Amino acid sequence: MEIVRVKTKKQKKDYLDFLYKIYENDKNYCDMNVIFVRNFLYKKDSYAKRHKILPIIIYDNKEPKLECIFVIDETSEIKLAFVEFLPKAEKYLKKIIDISNKLMSKYEKSKTIVGINGQISYGLGILTSEYNQKFEFNSNYNKDYYTNEMDKVFPVMKRAFSYKYDVNNSVKFFDNNLLDKNYREYQFRFFEKKRFKEEMLIFGRLCHESLKQTPYYSEKTPYEMYELMRQTKLFFKDEDIIFAMKDGKEVGFIYTHPDYAELFNNGRLNYITFLTKLLTTKPKRIIYNVIGVLPDYQRSGLAMNLIDFSLKLRRKDFTYGSSSFILEDNKESTSLCRKMATGINKEFHLYEILRRNDV
Repeated sequence: MEIVRVKTKKQKKDYLDFLYKIYENDKNYCDMNVIFVRNFLYKKDSYAKRHKILPIIIYDNKEPKLECIFVIDETSEIKLAFVEFLPKAEKYLKKIIDISNKLMSKYEKSKTIVGINGQISYGLGILTSEYNQKFEFNSNYNKDYYTNEMDKVFPVMKRAFSYKYDVNNSVKFFDNNLLDKNYREYQFRFFEKKRFKEEMLIFGRLCHESLKQTPYYSEKTPYEMYELMRQTKLFFKDEDIIFAMKDGKEVGFIYTHPDYAELFNNGRLNYITFLTKLLTTKPKRIIYNVIGVLPDYQRSGLAMNLIDFSLKLRRKDFTYGSSSFILEDNKESTSLCRKMATGINKEFHLYEILRRNDV
């Protein structure tokens, strides 16, 4: 067994080649997340540049068997991202535990989180259900044997879910009196695409301030959020982000978007084909990506108003939708999702490797 730290251009190409080998001929795969893999391999954005990034490939008999990227940020946790491996990988996954413990000791971290793509805005979770569904935009996808093998090896497992919705009927669960009260107290406005950078800096600030207490969160600055989101600018629409306003200040937001992955019909991204289909075909699913409310305005019911406002807007174009990942131990969000949802869309697993003191 050989562990190779990926540094050279050839090694980075080998990393990507192995990734494509794993998903070769997988009709449900789409390489959207390869954009993020390349970002960390080549340190293309500010977030990757300001953190310690350690990509590795594990070889056996000169053949690649497993690859992943360790992201060491300012939190007490190492994020282990983009884990990909061939079947029967138990001994290579166990080696990951050994490597993690050495890194935790070196960088004085308490645990390693397996299944976060560096930062939660890049994706979270190892898919463990619904492998027959096509990859969704802003969702993780992996081979069906991944969680079976990882569940056996990694010591602590956490669950996250995405939920599915009937866009027309989900609003019936809300308290109309509370909705009416908040509609009188707050104003709502659409994102202004013509001011894309300025608006994304506002969005980035709100994301950080409202989500920074979320488990596994690490800071993404407003500019770093702008860098991430500008990749969607070409097909971004004003109604994709709705801001809640109080006294002329943005205090909350909801970010939704069509499931653009419906427009890809093969595993490799082809933007020309995508843009052509975007002009002639409308995605059927709307994805509720993230909702945030500043701490001083939480527990006011404002999140329900943002959802209500968005659902009523989106139902003219979409009949069903799904949420992004919701951590199972996020009791408040889970309770709201289960009340509104028609069922669970997908299940994801995360893993925690706790630091050993004897390393």
